[in-house]
Amino acid sequence: MFVVLGAVGLTVSVLACAAIAVVLDFAWSEAPSTNASWELDVPPPVYGPLPALTLRDDRGQPLEAGQLHGQLTLLQFVPVLPFLRQVQERLEADGVPVRVVTVTPPASAEFHPDWRRLRDSGHLLLLVDQRLQVRGVYDSSQASPTAERVIADARCLRFCRPL
Repeated sequence: MFVVLGAVGLTVSVLACAAIAVVLDFAWSEAPSTNASWELDVPPPVYGPLPALTLRDDRGQPLEAGQLHGQLTLLQFVPVLPFLRQVQERLEADGVPVRVVTVTPPASAEFHPDWRRLRDSGHLLLLVDQRLQVRGVYDSSQASPTAERVIADARCLRFCRPL
């Protein structure tokens, strides 16, 4: 009797180990490669509503802030930022339309204290979401890293799920 119980116990143990091995093998075969990213895409923070600014389109025509509603917009505080054309083309190729608008800040415009240095130096670049909320604040004097950050943030605003 003890021999039969021992044999049954040993058989159950072997079958359980085999089942665990099959499950682990399946799980490891479904795991992503080691270079896959496990990072969660987090949308850029909301810095606040778009301040009162004088806006002009790419032809120099005046714009009202309400005309930007529903669009991703880059606000450049200098007449021409050459790298923004490439940023706009790369985003549009990815299905992320973005509008580039030139800004003349009135003297009375209220800016976040951290943005004043960039505004005063002429290097402020803002990314505004579809609800007219400022979602990205960039230093346009550093074209290459700024372009990559703008592209990543705009893509995420278009495709990332809200938290």
